[in-house]
Amino acid sequence: MARTEKARFTAQDWIDAAISAMADGGARAVAVEPLAAELGASKGSFYWFFANRDALVRAALQHWRDATTDQVAASLAELPDPVAKMSALLEYVFDNPSRGIEIALQADTARPEVREVLAETHRRRLEILRHLLTETGLQPTEAESTALMLYAVYLGVLHLRRTDPDLVPPGADGGDFQQSVRDRLLPTPE
Repeated sequence: MARTEKARFTAQDWIDAAISAMADGGARAVAVEPLAAELGASKGSFYWFFANRDALVRAALQHWRDATTDQVAASLAELPDPVAKMSALLEYVFDNPSRGIEIALQADTARPEVREVLAETHRRRLEILRHLLTETGLQPTEAESTALMLYAVYLGVLHLRRTDPDLVPPGADGGDFQQSVRDRLLPTPE
């Protein structure tokens, strides 16, 4: 959304615009001039907050990781029941697929900062899944393999949504698929 020339921009405005660009074309899609035009900002506004484009890319990657991993985990921690936590997590990932940024970033893994953030994100998410699955009663080794299967399904769904969006419908339209994942991969409460 473009603002008037007198509008003030924040670092978060630039980060949000960079994340949007990354969702479409990976980190290589982040360029200062097009983002400035999209925001209706001057390049000077950009340099007020970031030393260069790479600093913006790093900030956007970290914000994306925090928002789609740690903040989600914190909201799940508020739920008292482990099965409810897993159901809420599955609902979140299938209904809010973070616009497939993980898949768009795969093309940029030659860039160390992208590769590092992706690896850190994957490890953190698997750790969260293992913990939640252990809370549901799975033994640690079973929780580890189930977490990896669930995460692989998640990444596969993101990829399919990016390459063939109609194949795995989101939200209520994808309810049967979500239920199938729950039934096959999650432990049932005893």
